[in-house]
Amino acid sequence: MRASIITSILAFAASSVTAQYLNQSAPFYLVLSSRNTSFDGVSLSTCHEGAAIEGLCLGSQLSNTSVTYTFNTSSFLTPDPVLGTPGSLNYELEGGNFNLSSPMTISSPITTNVAVPLFTPSESFTEVGFDNENKLYVYGTIDDTVSPPVYKVQAFYRWYVCLTNAGYTYTTLSWVVGPHSPENPSCQEVEVKRVFA
Repeated sequence: MRASIITSILAFAASSVTAQYLNQSAPFYLVLSSRNTSFDGVSLSTCHEGAAIEGLCLGSQLSNTSVTYTFNTSSFLTPDPVLGTPGSLNYELEGGNFNLSSPMTISSPITTNVAVPLFTPSESFTEVGFDNENKLYVYGTIDDTVSPPVYKVQAFYRWYVCLTNAGYTYTTLSWVVGPHSPENPSCQEVEVKRVFA
């Protein structure tokens, strides 16, 4: 009994340490790549969705005035040779007398398969990464297309630009939950690439 308690305490301590994503990248821009020329080469800018909540809206063509982001990783994770190291995509929310680091989360909606990524000042985030072509992906570790589900490291690229409402109606970067086409008829598929500032 005592050994299992000690093992549990050590496992909790190890998970607490590995959960710290303190290695911050240099600032970078997020730029769309698309067959639609209206979106191709356009940078993503933050847009107000609520109190200290920002979405990712269409900006302009990439320039030195585009919004920058950072990527936080943990030194306790071993990089995958193709996928790199997963971590947290962050935006620095600046107010009149404060700066808040806001990680991106993607919450799965229950009435549609189109989710809106949001930056909120929180400890929670959706684990993402950048592959060796600097394309943004969502990091997955469970394959439930088989029964029983199995552990499998995967990168998912289900990015779209859609007219959404997560507080306000904007054209935003969106994530499609599951392998099917987006239910929102305005959605158009894109890739999201990191370009260092």
